[in-house]
Amino acid sequence: EDLNHHRMVGFDRKTPFIRAAIQRMRSLDPEIPDIEEISFEIRADSNLAQLAMIRASAGIGVCQIGLARKDPRLVQVLPKIDIPLHTWVAMHENLKTSPRCRAVFSALVDGLKAHLKETDPGAPPQRR
Repeated sequence: EDLNHHRMVGFDRKTPFIRAAIQRMRSLDPEIPDIEEISFEIRADSNLAQLAMIRASAGIGVCQIGLARKDPRLVQVLPKIDIPLHTWVAMHENLKTSPRCRAVFSALVDGLKAHLKETDPGAPPQRR
C-alpha cells in the first residue's frame, strides 16, 4: 500500500515474463497489486535504463539483489520477495568447434560464474 505513494519505475510492455514475475511476487505476498493496478510513472523496457533511473533516485523499481548489494544507495523495500532469474548462455551448434567462438563463450561463462559467486556466495554451483 505504501508503494502507491512513491514513483514507480517499471516496464512499458507487460511481457509474459513480467506477468509471471508479478504472479510470483503475489504468491509470496498477496498484498502486491496485480500488474494492471501498478501505476508506473517511469517506464522503460530496458533493465539497464531502469537500473540507472533507480540509482538516480527517480523512483522505486526492481533489480537483481546481487546488483543492489554492490550499491550502498539501493535498499530492498520488499524483503519477502525473491524472484529467481535463470541465465542461459548458448551458441549455435556449428560454432562450438570454432576456437574464437569457444574462447568468447568460455570467457562469458567464466565471467558470469564469477559475478554470481561475488553477488551470491551461497548460490549452488552452476553447470557448464
